[in-house]
Amino acid sequence: MTLSELEKNLDVKFPEKFHEIYETGAMEWIEAGNKKFNENRERYLNDPKAFLMLSCDCEPLFFEDIPNAIEELNEYLKYRKEYNNEELDGKYRLIPFGIWGNGDKYCFLYEDNISEPSVVLYFNDCYDNPDIIGRNFDEFLYTVLLSIMYDEEIESEQWKNNIDFLLPEYKSMIVGKNADELNEIYESIIFEEAEIFS
Repeated sequence: MTLSELEKNLDVKFPEKFHEIYETGAMEWIEAGNKKFNENRERYLNDPKAFLMLSCDCEPLFFEDIPNAIEELNEYLKYRKEYNNEELDGKYRLIPFGIWGNGDKYCFLYEDNISEPSVVLYFNDCYDNPDIIGRNFDEFLYTVLLSIMYDEEIESEQWKNNIDFLLPEYKSMIVGKNADELNEIYESIIFEEAEIFS
């Protein structure tokens, strides 16, 4: 499934930076889907241009899996309304595009009359408000790259190509640091909650 097919299917526009990265071919593995990825696993895993094929907190969802992730999220929202008497404010829309190791969902948070979505982490196992991981996709990308786990990955072509997607001000805060230093910055961030429920 291509990005344009996904957007048409969901009636949504992904962020400009997401499109820029997609146009480089870095999301070929995400576009490929489960079957094609598994048939060409080693090629995709070792593709130096692969987007977020790193040991970071966010694992992108295959485009073909996003509609199912939306259905799953809608079930969580239904339970939230039923058991916590809270529902998503009508001016917001959540579109999952990645997952954390425990299944929490990285989502684009669209708001009426705001052209670019922010990025939030929606928690599956509690009724806390989601954390705002980035006010935009650029800030999200910087934040998630801080969560890199292994120094050896920082020497890889994949890492270098991924940090090249960062805006210069974010890139300057990452280059030259090891994984422990980056994780220390990541752990020091106090994420603001997105108050999106009524």
